[in-house]
This record gives sequence, C-alpha cells and structure tokens, in this order.
Amino acid sequence: MVRDRAMGMKLSIRGWGVRTALLLAWLVASFFATVPVEAALADRWQQLTDEGTAAREQARYKDAEQLFLLADQVAQEFDSNDGRRGSSLNNLGLVFHDQGQYERAKSCYEQALFLWEQALGPMQEDAAVALHNLAEIFQEQDKLEQAEAYYRRSLTVGERVLGPGHPRLAVGYNGLGMLYRKQGRHVQAEASFHLALALVGTSDGSESIEEATILNNLASLYKEKELYAFAEPLYQQALALRLAFFGAVHPAVALSLNNLANLYQAQGLSELADRRYREALAVLEAMEDPPTRLMGSILGNWALLAHERGLLEEARFRYERALVIQQQTLGTDHPMVAVLLDRYAGLLRDLASEYRRGSLPQGSPSPSPLGSNALAQSVGTGNVQKGRHE
Repeated sequence: MVRDRAMGMKLSIRGWGVRTALLLAWLVASFFATVPVEAALADRWQQLTDEGTAAREQARYKDAEQLFLLADQVAQEFDSNDGRRGSSLNNLGLVFHDQGQYERAKSCYEQALFLWEQALGPMQEDAAVALHNLAEIFQEQDKLEQAEAYYRRSLTVGERVLGPGHPRLAVGYNGLGMLYRKQGRHVQAEASFHLALALVGTSDGSESIEEATILNNLASLYKEKELYAFAEPLYQQALALRLAFFGAVHPAVALSLNNLANLYQAQGLSELADRRYREALAVLEAMEDPPTRLMGSILGNWALLAHERGLLEEARFRYERALVIQQQTLGTDHPMVAVLLDRYAGLLRDLASEYRRGSLPQGSPSPSPLGSNALAQSVGTGNVQKGRHE
C-alpha cells in the first residue's frame, strides 16, 4: 500500500511532507556539542547538508544520496560527541526511505539514534526524530506492535523536550493515525488525524506541507469508510498544497493524483479515474530519478481499472510493467507482489476465455494457460483482488 510517510514521508505515503518538516524544522534546532571545530569544516558540512536537502525535496535522490554521503565523511572529522554525524546518517536514511529501500533506511536511522543518544542523551529532539522514522519503517514492514512502541517513545521524548501541544508533535499523531487505520481502529485513527491537524494549525504556517500529508491520510480513512463526499475535498486540498510547495513534477503530487484516481475508481467513475492515473504516471515519467515503487503501484492500480473496464490487453501491459518493477523493488515474496500476481493470474484467465471465444482483436497474443496456472499456484487461490494500493 502506497501512502504518505513522514518525510518524511513515507508516503503514504510512508510521506514526503512529514519527514521534510522533521528535517527542516528539527535539524535547525538540533543541539550540537560545543566543542571547538574548524570553521571551514563546519561550513562545508552545512553546505553539503543544505544541498542534499534541496536535492531530496526535488526528488533528485541520487544527487541527495551522494551529497549526504559526503556530509557524513566531513562529519566524521568532528568530535565523537558532536551530533552532525547522526544528522548525516538520518538524512541519508530519509533518501533511502523515500525510495522504498527500507532495510538501508533502517540501518541509517539506527546508527543515527545510537550516535545521538550516546552524544546527547536519550531525551532530546534528534532522538525523537530517529525514533519516529524507525516507527515508519516498522509500519511499512507490517511490524505494527514495534511501530506503535516507537511512535509512543518518540512522542514521549518530544513532549518532554518541546512540551505538550507543540506543533512538531503532529508528525507522531499522524503516524499513530496511519497505524490505527491499518489495524482497522477507525475511531482512534480519525481522532489522531484530527489532533495532528489541530497541532499543525497552531504553527506559523511553515509546516503547510505536513498539513497536506495529514489531510491525505484522513481522506484515505474516509474513503475506506465509503464517506466519499468527505474524502474528495481533503484529497484536493492536499494536492493543492503539494503543487504549491513542490511544483508539478514531484512524487508527492503523483501520489495525490493516484489517491484521487483510487477514490473515483471506488465510486465507479472510470473515466475520471483513468485520467488521474494517466496524470500520476506522467508526473513520475517526467522525473529524472522517479521512485520505482510508487510507479509500480500506480501501474498496478491503473491495470486493475483497465481490467474492470474490460480493456484486457491494456491491463496485461500495465500488470506486466508493474510486476517487473515491484519484484525488483520489493522482492518476490512481498505481499504487494502477491496481490499483483493474483490479479495478473485472473486477467490471464479472462484473456484465455476471450481467446477461446474468438472475441479478442486479430493479432492479439494468445495467453499461456501454463503461465496462468503457475501464477495462480504461486499465490494460492488465484482470485483477483479488488483492493487498490494507496
């Protein structure tokens, strides 16, 4: 499921908005040990960090990775009690997280947490950042008990340092809301999202992109509850904020378009859904370094729509593209890959039926019954799943 993650992002997420707020708001306030350092070295580290942050905001992930790696090399020249190395590793983890490389991100976050706690103690803002980001990873991996424990640890530290009701605590309540939604605890999820929005509303407006992430997640909750009239304006508001903050070519914009398409598809508005999926994919294809997992999810969703509309060859093409991407990105054993395989197996059976009836257009390739059976066996039932990825 693609949804906003804390940007931090992610989303999803899971989103781009929340972990961006963490990085920009908390990194500036980060406390570094007051030890004498060479001014030129400190300036170099800050320059690399700023450039890496800008590259990540623009979804230039390869550039961001290289810049944060260079910043980490510079940070190693500082005293061991300095917090800069933890910041560099956390920033590097965000880049991996955005791209769905969860194990690499987790390793960076764990190293950052260890360094920060060792240098500055467990009760400080940077530790809360790392704890939150680790919670996001656990949630993406469906380790929900660990995710909840880390969200709560992060909030405990944040409340101790910042005070209850601080706007920057919104990211934690948004994370809990996503967790509760995943567990089907809809009342608690809605309450957490509304609390997060209330906290963001107390800020000076600098965290508007974080508001977009929370609005998106609340909209997804309403969509699950089939409260479509409540969901659509929230999705539209989130999209408008993201367009204003990121511009037209950014993964967060593609995610918002995908989610609107999901909503229209759920209501049977096939033409609107098709248009939004097409726009979402066009956004990613216009990027120099698009996040492949998001692209695979959008293709899979669009394939399901084509299948539902009876456009079997279009669906086949999109499923095959999605499967190649998701198997490479997530691995063959991932649940999302299993869902795609299940859908694809159902499509091949439908294609085989059409082929036997002679109702496919001339020149259409005949589906392989062996391939269909093999796919069905690989996931057990072989039934087409109707759920979409957000």
